[in-house]
Amino acid sequence: MINLKKRGLPNTIVVHGRPYSIYTDFRTWLQVTEDVQKLKPGQTIDLSYIFKNEHPAQINIYEVMAFLNPPQELPRKIGKESGDIILDYNLDADLIWAAILGQYGVDLCEVEELHWWKFRAMISGLNESTKLREVMGFRCYEKRRDNSDPYEELRQAWEIVKEPEEQNDAFSKLFEVPEQGQQTEN
Repeated sequence: MINLKKRGLPNTIVVHGRPYSIYTDFRTWLQVTEDVQKLKPGQTIDLSYIFKNEHPAQINIYEVMAFLNPPQELPRKIGKESGDIILDYNLDADLIWAAILGQYGVDLCEVEELHWWKFRAMISGLNESTKLREVMGFRCYEKRRDNSDPYEELRQAWEIVKEPEEQNDAFSKLFEVPEQGQQTEN
C-alpha cells in the first residue's frame, strides 16, 4: 500500500535483515507474477533478475511476495473468498493498456518506467466505466441465494475501523521474519 506520508516508494527487499536494491518497474514484476504462478511445491525459481546489483544467495519467496502483493487494509474481505482469478495480466493486457491510457493518459507501451505499486494502484483506481472493470465484475459475479444486502456488505468491506495499538503489535509479531540461524516457535 502506498504511504503518502513518505516520499518515494520502496526500491529494496530485505533479505535476512539486509536490504537489496531491486528493479521496481511494472514489467519486471509482471514477469515475477508469471514465474510465481508457475511455481509448483518443492520447486525453486531464479529471481536474480529482480536485483539491481548484488543479490542474496537464497531468498524466501515470502520476502518477494511482500513487495509483489503489498498489504491492503481496504477493502476488507467479507465472507468467503472464491479464489477465482479476476485479472490475468497476459490475457487482459489489451484491456489493461486501454483502461490506463484512457483514464490516466499513460501509455504502458511507451512509459520509460512505472513503479509496480503505482501500476497496481492505477488498476485498483480504475473507473467502473472501463471495459477492464466490467470484465473483472463478470468474473467475480455470484448470484445471491439469500436475502443478504449487497450494499451492507460493501459498507462493511470499506468501513474504516481503528484497532488498538497492542493488537497491531501482537499481530505484526506473528509475521516477523526470523533472522538467519534463529528458530521459529510452533
